[in-house]
Amino acid sequence: MLRPLRDPPPRPPRRRLRTIQVLPTLVTAGNVLAGILALSYLVDAAGATGVARDQLVVKACWMIFLGMACDALDGRIARLMRVTSPFGAQLDSLADMITFGAVPAILAKTLLVGAFPTLPGKVALAFVAVYALGAALRLARYNTESAAVAAGAGPHVTRTFRGLPSPAAAGTVAALVLLQHEYGLHWLDWAVLLACPILGALMISRLPYSHVMNRYVDGPGGLWFVVIAAIAIFVGVAYFEATVAGAFVLYALTGPLVGLAARLSDRFGWALREEDDEQDLPESAREEVAPADHGSEPGERGQA
Repeated sequence: MLRPLRDPPPRPPRRRLRTIQVLPTLVTAGNVLAGILALSYLVDAAGATGVARDQLVVKACWMIFLGMACDALDGRIARLMRVTSPFGAQLDSLADMITFGAVPAILAKTLLVGAFPTLPGKVALAFVAVYALGAALRLARYNTESAAVAAGAGPHVTRTFRGLPSPAAAGTVAALVLLQHEYGLHWLDWAVLLACPILGALMISRLPYSHVMNRYVDGPGGLWFVVIAAIAIFVGVAYFEATVAGAFVLYALTGPLVGLAARLSDRFGWALREEDDEQDLPESAREEVAPADHGSEPGERGQA
């Protein structure tokens, strides 16, 4: 005997977002606007020539750095205000894809089209597409893994990234373009061309990259670190383009170098232990970063 069909249970209604945290969201929105401005400058640069074109490209590079500043601040502000939310984390990733994924790829293509007039456009597009795809996959993987960590642990801080963070990759491209503009070194055009697929591969790799703020700056350190930091700031002010480019390239190289050193020496064993990438906060600090009612993991926005 056939049983009568039963109606399926009613689907629960989609949870409605009623409020957002205004200040962190505004800072993240600044990242989005920086990326949109950079894209606007690059579109205008495509129809310009000479000095006007160069100025627009330089402005686009500075918008990437402005986006990096917003990206670094939004999570800090949310942590200081003791308010975080999944909405903020999702908005942050979308902003990162614009400013650190799409903009550097188009920036590199704009430079390459002018530097290599005989290079087929499809070849240049293929090189920069590897970068953009790497950034997208990097952000998607980071969000997935961060959600899994947040679900299984309490408040924590990230000490090691797996794969080159997208802001660092974008900073590398922008810094190389600024260096080429400042000193007119044409071999840097080749550096940008080769850097795009390499950076794309580094972003989706499992190579270890230290979280500079959490590992070296926020915690206690020796006087030597302060002296080195002061010298670096002085050199950076005097030779900005060269210093910034050197810093970003050096950071991008630390992943392969530390990964190799970890296989040769136990001193860098932390680089192979992915379970040590996240560090639990002490009990005294947990009250300061407790998530809000609809919160996600605190202090980890803007680091993918």
